[in-house]
Amino acid sequence: MLRERWNDCTSWHNPVMGAQVAVTAGASRVEGLAVSFGRVSSMRFPADLQLPAHSHPDTNIAVVLAGGWFAGNEPHERDCFAPTVLVEPAGELHANRFGAAETAVLSLTLEAERLGSVVGEATRRFLHVRDPYIELLARRAANELEEPDDVTPLAVEAAALELVARVARSVGLERRPMWLGKARAVLHDRYTDPLSLTEIADAIGIEPERLARGFRRAYGESLATYLRRIRVNAAARLLATTDEPISRVADEVGFADQSHLTRWFGRYLETTPGRYRGSARNDLIKRARPERPDLLPPS
Repeated sequence: MLRERWNDCTSWHNPVMGAQVAVTAGASRVEGLAVSFGRVSSMRFPADLQLPAHSHPDTNIAVVLAGGWFAGNEPHERDCFAPTVLVEPAGELHANRFGAAETAVLSLTLEAERLGSVVGEATRRFLHVRDPYIELLARRAANELEEPDDVTPLAVEAAALELVARVARSVGLERRPMWLGKARAVLHDRYTDPLSLTEIADAIGIEPERLARGFRRAYGESLATYLRRIRVNAAARLLATTDEPISRVADEVGFADQSHLTRWFGRYLETTPGRYRGSARNDLIKRARPERPDLLPPS
């Protein structure tokens, strides 16, 4: 297994402005695996790290699993905190100002030509989205890298390929007629409301039949299914960041009750709300735990 691992905060130098560096620049810990289309790396970055404007030689997909950073320069910084998904095209300049907590990232360094023209086209420009299913895939790959066995290369590559496919579809969603974008905006802005097809159509000024037909053709699912997915995404954020009971989370994001949330959570994220919450918390605990007793702070 082609795997590398290190834990040495002093083994790197802060890149000069505009330098082209590896995605691991500044990382305090890296566990990586070579795959058929590039490299998959689970990385941790120390709190309060600042990297000046730099670029990477290859296209990178970064999934922020914990912590995060601000990208760009004030006052035009972009929030890249968990669970952000970023596509950083090869050669594109960006700066990073990390937050007050350690940051965990799953990175896919792509040799785009090995993945075909569709993925190559999809990763040629910057993308910033939040997608709990991509986060779930990234967690699977990161966990495999941190606790490897003889099946880890297969598991990591499978999760990474599914993640790349999901990202490519996310890019495709942005290249649609303007009225479809407006329909999506209505769903995202009012996802907790009991919306009807007619209400959405009236809000964007288009016939209900055209809206339903065009939306399914463009996105491969109905308005109702898309709306449920938004609610699941919102529920995932609340489960990972609050202690609210699952029944209350279901109500706050628009589901009729906890059983409806559980059904659709399982369909989209392939787990239950309770397991998702436990996994997110266990991951945070594991990443916060010192790996060597001598690294514990003095009492």
